[in-house]
Amino acid sequence: MAIAVAAGAVIATRSGPAYGASADGAGTAASTSTTTSSTVTTTTVPPNDLLAPPPTVLPELDSSGGLAPQVRRVDTTDRVIFITIDDGQVRDPSYLDHFAELGVPFTSFITQPMATADPAFWSGTVERGGSLQTHTIRHPDLHTTNESTARREICGPAEEFTTLFGERPTLFRPPYGNSNETVRAIAGRCGYHAVVLWTGSTNNGKLTMQNVQLQPGDIILMHYRDTLNADLDDVVARARAEGFRIARLEDYLVQP
Repeated sequence: MAIAVAAGAVIATRSGPAYGASADGAGTAASTSTTTSSTVTTTTVPPNDLLAPPPTVLPELDSSGGLAPQVRRVDTTDRVIFITIDDGQVRDPSYLDHFAELGVPFTSFITQPMATADPAFWSGTVERGGSLQTHTIRHPDLHTTNESTARREICGPAEEFTTLFGERPTLFRPPYGNSNETVRAIAGRCGYHAVVLWTGSTNNGKLTMQNVQLQPGDIILMHYRDTLNADLDDVVARARAEGFRIARLEDYLVQP
């Protein structure tokens, strides 16, 4: 039977008397008498100070005209930020360990070739709190492609990801952040709940924000590069220092 333990709870474990001990602790093994006392070991399970709960109020998203909403910063007063990680060329197993240690949600926007190259790695990210969303097939500048090519790049990965991972993606990120009404219209027709941009990014273990300080609803852009663990550590340090927690992007953007 599984037992749920609340964050911050105290778990007590008791070690029993020595072998053959009677109720008063007198040992009865062979001809030697020994006296032992029961000990109680307590272990405190610390709460994850970074993990934000689901929102109580969802942001309003503009899907007028059949266009998928475009989100650069989530419209919320909650003191939360969102971790997003792009592309997928570097798939170091240490990333999975680091995700598990941090215990916070993150959203991977990966290209189709990276998804098909290593499904086991990406399934491992989901097991550690991540979600898998799409980032086109060939990573083109969608401002310069024709509509049929854009449709293939935006919609094609959704079908492939569903086959690979058993769940249809709900969010789309255009390469280079290059979006427009055509991109949003195609994304809307393909069933995406939002086109996701960003307000800050990491490079070589350093987070840079467009507004210098973190703001509620900020979306952080990272990449699957050699510096990912250092990038994550810097974002976590900034979140703690500035009084923010890390939330699951889909909890705010994927709405009924």
